[in-house]
Amino acid sequence: MSKKPENINIEINEVKGKEIPTWEVVIPNRKTIGLIEKTAGRYRATTMKTNNVLYAKSLESSINDLLSYFALHEK
Repeated sequence: MSKKPENINIEINEVKGKEIPTWEVVIPNRKTIGLIEKTAGRYRATTMKTNNVLYAKSLESSINDLLSYFALHEK
């Protein structure tokens, strides 16, 4: 039993004033779903609701991992 596929519009916003490069992944007019930080050559995504941490080798992969986690566990 799978869920019906659904498009999720998102925004990726760079967070200024941080020591390390940081991006915020947001569903417009709804909520922030996570933060992504670049540390030690890889990207660490932290979910907002459960504070789970996911690691990836690229920013795009990290965004996809965060969206997949959100769709499966937090939606």
